[in-house]
Amino acid sequence: MPLGESDLGNIINGALYGNDALKSIVSEDIAGGRFVHALIIEGPPKSGKLTLARAIAATLSGTMSAADKILRGISADVYEIAPRDGRKTLGVDSIREIRETAFIIPNDSDIKAYIVRYADTMTVQAQNAMLKLLEEPPKNVYFMLLVENASSLLATVRSRAPIVRMQVFTSDELRKYLVEKSVRAAEMARSAPDELARMIARSGGSIGEALRMIGDGDRSASLAQQVVSLLDILCSGDRSELYVFPFPMKTREEAIEFFSLLRVALRDMCALRSRGECQTLFGDDSKLSELSKKVGIEALLRCELTASEIVSMLRMNLALGNIKVHACTALAGAF
Repeated sequence: MPLGESDLGNIINGALYGNDALKSIVSEDIAGGRFVHALIIEGPPKSGKLTLARAIAATLSGTMSAADKILRGISADVYEIAPRDGRKTLGVDSIREIRETAFIIPNDSDIKAYIVRYADTMTVQAQNAMLKLLEEPPKNVYFMLLVENASSLLATVRSRAPIVRMQVFTSDELRKYLVEKSVRAAEMARSAPDELARMIARSGGSIGEALRMIGDGDRSASLAQQVVSLLDILCSGDRSELYVFPFPMKTREEAIEFFSLLRVALRDMCALRSRGECQTLFGDDSKLSELSKKVGIEALLRCELTASEIVSMLRMNLALGNIKVHACTALAGAF
């Protein structure tokens, strides 16, 4: 069955929560035949970038059956490109494969779509290869580049595709959604409202990230305990233990969460050091208050800046081993 005009908005509205202005613009552009052949979708992890890209491809597909396959992630006409074989970046070989298939006619859709996940990990050579596709796109082929930060792409790539940004939700908006959609969040709202508020605050305004933390509460609690152990070492003045500290870096995602939690804890310690008692985002207020009295606020600020830099390095896909060595040296020097 062909997609009617009402279906165009329904698909995108039904797939994505919030983002009303963005959904309206995209739906109207598709309905009016003005949708661009390439789009950069920017947003924090788990903010709905992939969901939006699939919904756009489904809306462009032409029929309900094709749209359904795309939304379920099983369409032969929609390719999702990401680093593979353990690689940390998207190389030029992945982009060349796009070029090899882009000129083949679709199977059961009106269009073909290439969703490039983690597009901000593309090498310079890969971006230049992508640029050639964006400059001379095949007919009825669409490209969607998913990034955390569009500035990581070459200016020439950004000039060929408009940037749209996913909505960052307020704490009240997130809480309302979570309590309605998650049984565990609703239970936490009753039994542990302060912990739910902290998770929401640490989510960066992302529904997906908030749901992940709520669903993975035990692991997050374990990482928080490790953060406190690290702060104990840093505030003790004995740097020898720092170099044997078991940083949780089995995966890049675990490392990012750990150093992000460290950053939150350090910001709380700065607030406690300067203002005394106050509401903290990290939790374990009494322990942070105790530790904050052992060091000066300048050292806490330097350490928070170091933790922020480490998170940025992790998101740039630098080698975990090198980052661990840097973390030991930089944190030791910050105090």
